[in-house]
Amino acid sequence: MSTTNHARFLARIAGVLYLIIFVCALFAYLRVRSQLIVPGDMARTATNIVAQEQLFRTGFTAAVICTMANLPLGFIFYELFKVVNPRLALLALVFIIASATLEAVNSLNYLAPLFPFTLPEYVNAFDEAQRQALARGAIRIFPYGFSVSLMFFGVFCALTGTLILKSKFLPWFLGVMMVAAGVCYEIDSLRLFLKWPDIPYLLRVTFVAEASLMLWLLIFGVNEAKWRAQAGAAAGG
Repeated sequence: MSTTNHARFLARIAGVLYLIIFVCALFAYLRVRSQLIVPGDMARTATNIVAQEQLFRTGFTAAVICTMANLPLGFIFYELFKVVNPRLALLALVFIIASATLEAVNSLNYLAPLFPFTLPEYVNAFDEAQRQALARGAIRIFPYGFSVSLMFFGVFCALTGTLILKSKFLPWFLGVMMVAAGVCYEIDSLRLFLKWPDIPYLLRVTFVAEASLMLWLLIFGVNEAKWRAQAGAAAGG
C-alpha cells in the first residue's frame, strides 16, 4: 500500500491508535492506580491491591498496551509528516521511541508493589510493615519514571505541533494545541522533579489537545489532496 495513495486511511489508523492509547491510559493510570493506591495509607493500599489483584494486573496490561501503541503511532506520523520536513519528522519519531522505551521500563514499577504483598518469599521473610515499605518505594518512584518518559513525549508533541503548523493538510489550531501540550508536559515534569507547587488545570491542556487531534484524525483524517500536493512539492524540491 502506497502512503501517497492512502494518506487519509493512514491518518485514521493513527486516530484509532490514539484512541487505544487514551482508553488504556485512562484505565491504567486513573481508574486502577487512583482507585487502589491510597497516598499516605500503605495499609489500605496493600489491602486494595491484594483484594483486587486481577484488576491491578489488568491495569498493568493496559499500561503496556498503551506504550506499545505509541510506536506505530509515531511511525505513521513520520510517514505523514515527512512531506513537510523529513528531518523534523524523524526527530519526532526518535523522541516518541525514546519516550515509549522509558515508559516500558518504568511499567515494571507499576506492577512491583504487588509482589511484596503476594509472593511467599516476601510474606515469609518480612513482616507487614517491612513489606509495605518495599512496596512504597516502587509506588513513589513510578511517577518520577513516568514523568521522565513524558518529558520526551512532550518534545514529540511540540515537534508534531510544529509539523502541523507547517503542513497544509491539517488545521493550524491543532498545531498550536499540540505545541501547548508539549510545553505543559515539560512544565508538569519539572514541577514534580523540583517540588514546585501544583499547577491547576495544566494537564487538562494536554488532554484537550491530544483528544482534539485524535478526534480529527478519526473523523476527517487529513486533506488528501493537499497532502499529495505538499508531497509533490517536497519531491520536486
